[in-house]
Amino acid sequence: MVFISIGARVEVNVEALNAVETVGNVTKHRRAPIIIASKEGYRLVYVPAVSGESIANAYQRNLVNATKLIYEKEGLSPPLTLWDERYEFVKFMDKQHLTGKLLEIVSSKEKDLALKKHKFEKEAIVESIVADVGGFLYAEEEMPVKRTSKFQVGYMIPVFDALENVAIEAQFHARHVPSETGAGGKKPAQMIYYVEVASAIYGLTVNLDVSSIGKTSLVKIEDAVGADERKRRVKTSLLALAGLLAGEGFGAKLSRFLPIKRVISMVATVSDPVSFVVSPPQIPEYIVDTYGRAQNMVNIFENMGLKAEISVLAYGDEVPEGVEKANSVEELLAKLIEKVMKKF
Repeated sequence: MVFISIGARVEVNVEALNAVETVGNVTKHRRAPIIIASKEGYRLVYVPAVSGESIANAYQRNLVNATKLIYEKEGLSPPLTLWDERYEFVKFMDKQHLTGKLLEIVSSKEKDLALKKHKFEKEAIVESIVADVGGFLYAEEEMPVKRTSKFQVGYMIPVFDALENVAIEAQFHARHVPSETGAGGKKPAQMIYYVEVASAIYGLTVNLDVSSIGKTSLVKIEDAVGADERKRRVKTSLLALAGLLAGEGFGAKLSRFLPIKRVISMVATVSDPVSFVVSPPQIPEYIVDTYGRAQNMVNIFENMGLKAEISVLAYGDEVPEGVEKANSVEELLAKLIEKVMKKF
């Protein structure tokens, strides 16, 4: 098993990355409740947030782009459906969004339902790398089929030591029609509206179960593609991860609310055979804590007569001795990709 986990602290100013609703002419920023410790005990606070769905959507968009780059360079047809290429990640959710081969499987007279589901998942993996890495749910009643996403991400929320320095503010804007304003000129030439923007030091954690890419998982674990294709898909998923964290990024309203952001620090682990997850970047000492936990996990395996490998890489001002240090986010991701690809 090869499992990647990445935690990062990101300084983001003037962002509208994730809205939840429009109330009148105000577009509201997403908020989330969190529990924090204080001298008086625990208290509940509401903070600006970016949902995991928003980030996962951005990762899958990057996955589509990375797939086109890598497969076309090798002269291969990219494993993408028509909907994938349009960034419409319906991913075989019903009969109206199935390919011909998947419809044949659904319509077949195979009596073994488990085998039928296995064939469906296997064919879906072959036809769509987005369904392979991002998971899917065919939700028709007669034969539901589910594949869990190999990409894991939660809400991006502010770090705990900077909660006093978080803000959400509604910004005033106006749309203006310079000439024709409507029938008889009675309609107003301007329309005012407000967009809530936030500024915070956010913490973000993402995981990627690399070993499960290209393999079925619902009924039984089995290779759905050959070794060369699996390697190609792993490389593609890693390039998409780099695009998410150091390239195009994620979030909504980027055309007019492109945030001012930078990664302050980052830690990444590559673990085998355990699925090791980095400590949450919301805590100040998350890099040191991750390294200590990684060493303890390796010791647990050794005490049981087993072997575990957990490589720890980090970028930032305070990187403890023993951790492989990178001088930039891009360098960290390049080192991470190199470590993973050596295993395939």
